[in-house]
Amino acid sequence: QCRFGPRCRFLHDVAEYLAGKPADLGQRCVLFDTFGRCPYGVTCRFGRAHLGDGHQNLVNAALARQWEGKLLVRNGLSKELQQQLRKRKFSFQKAEEFLRRLRGGKGGKGTGGSTEVSNCTAPQEGLGDSPVLQEQGEDPKPEALQNSQGAEDAPKPEALQSSRGAEDAPSIPTLGPLTDEDVTKLRPCEKKKLEIQGKLYLAPLTTCGNLPFRRICKRFGADVTCGEMAVCTNLLQGQSSEWALLKRHHTEDIFGVQLEGAFPDTMTKCAELLNRTIDVDFVDINVGCPIDLVYKKGGGCALMTRSNKFEQIVRGMNSVLDVPLTVKIRTGVQEKINVAHKIIPRIREWGASMVTVRGR
Repeated sequence: QCRFGPRCRFLHDVAEYLAGKPADLGQRCVLFDTFGRCPYGVTCRFGRAHLGDGHQNLVNAALARQWEGKLLVRNGLSKELQQQLRKRKFSFQKAEEFLRRLRGGKGGKGTGGSTEVSNCTAPQEGLGDSPVLQEQGEDPKPEALQNSQGAEDAPKPEALQSSRGAEDAPSIPTLGPLTDEDVTKLRPCEKKKLEIQGKLYLAPLTTCGNLPFRRICKRFGADVTCGEMAVCTNLLQGQSSEWALLKRHHTEDIFGVQLEGAFPDTMTKCAELLNRTIDVDFVDINVGCPIDLVYKKGGGCALMTRSNKFEQIVRGMNSVLDVPLTVKIRTGVQEKINVAHKIIPRIREWGASMVTVRGR
């Protein structure tokens, strides 16, 4: 029953619709053969494969059960997230913290903060009251153990005050484990590793490397795939067409996305946005795009000539990402003047996990 009644402009008689519908293109429907059902029903151009008596859409129950609960395509843009981005209500806590340090000038020019400790065994700051670690095979000294035990037993005023405040505050029901991911920052050695040695990497191809193309390449042996270049400002505005470039098929085992931008504020915010909302194994920065529209705004390969902004972008994105950060560059910007060999060691110091070079 149509709620619009006679005012409805659409056809409601299925038999009349099928009589004027063009002939089917084939005998088999790939969606019905793969998933056990076709969501297009009578409108499918291969409808004879799954239309039964009374033009009912047939369902292969056994095959459909195999796909229940499985998400075929991930990294979509929800309406709620799109509204938050359009109304600028999305919180960029980590990115704002980095940008405040960057504006304050702490940690030297272009660093945006103190340098990270790359060695997990190195002592961390704020552990001065703890006992000194002994060499392997030595027993800890009794004084050190006694001092540490006394420090642990002595209650701190801040802890007492916070516990009193917690008692007065209303209890909040919780479900599941409590983590400290939003408080404790991962060290570089604790981040997810990008292990692609000996694997075939399908490079990101703008206007060509879309999801159907990557699925075909996966079938022919590609191990690592990467989405098309996405402009960070369009992602921050919640544009559906730009977010479509981030979609990931369930067959893509190792998948990354490529971002393009010219300034540390937008790139860092975009990195934090993707880190919290989509599922990827690495994020790549496009520093090789030669398109005039991108180059004249300072993005793409123009970043190779703007070393300060380039450094701030890499350090900022690396500080908010929990996955490896990679960079794609060219051999140089001007003809017959190669500068990649000078930039690559610096990119490593800034925190990138891998650099790929387009050899021209």
